[in-house]
Amino acid sequence: MKLLTFMVLSIMLGWFLSVSVNAGTYQTYESIELESGKLLSDFTDKDYRLYYTKVHRLKFSGWRIYVVHDDIKASYISETMFSYYNDGYTAINYEYTLERSASSKLSLSATGTIGLKMNKEIPTFKNGLDASLKLSAEYTVSSTEKETYYLKFLVDPGTQVDLYVYGEGRITNGVAARYSLFIRVEKGGFEVFVVTTEYQRLEKKKI
Repeated sequence: MKLLTFMVLSIMLGWFLSVSVNAGTYQTYESIELESGKLLSDFTDKDYRLYYTKVHRLKFSGWRIYVVHDDIKASYISETMFSYYNDGYTAINYEYTLERSASSKLSLSATGTIGLKMNKEIPTFKNGLDASLKLSAEYTVSSTEKETYYLKFLVDPGTQVDLYVYGEGRITNGVAARYSLFIRVEKGGFEVFVVTTEYQRLEKKKI
């Protein structure tokens, strides 16, 4: 009885977590769902062979670009912060404090010989690919914010409560090739991911 009382009191005292969220790690998110199309990481060799035919016409200098998916909507779960199951007979009061630092809402990835670099904490493609893509203004903005959330909820008997970071964004990807004096010097795939909204979602479900 004393042990049970101690456990309940410990739970009621609450938890504190500090979390850093960065769009640059979107490849490691728990799940990403696209409204249509596929991620660059899901391109097959067959896809590349087809798409490369769109950029293999010689050019004196600069990039040839073929956009496969343009600004498609995506939703994701980046991380499950908390999961608790009450297998007892009485409800438990839970208090939870989360400090979140969100930064770099823009993220890039590339394959082949296309390079990436960090420019004042904002990721960019090397050799002017960013300018050639003519991305909208929101794709060039990076911000850092700190927020603290205080959550208090009831975990009913026979229920599980999950707290996770849910968000939505937009993805543009395709292939590109860069030429210099009619010689192809780079080629590969590119992908741009930008977070448009992100928040903590609390779900309670019967088990």
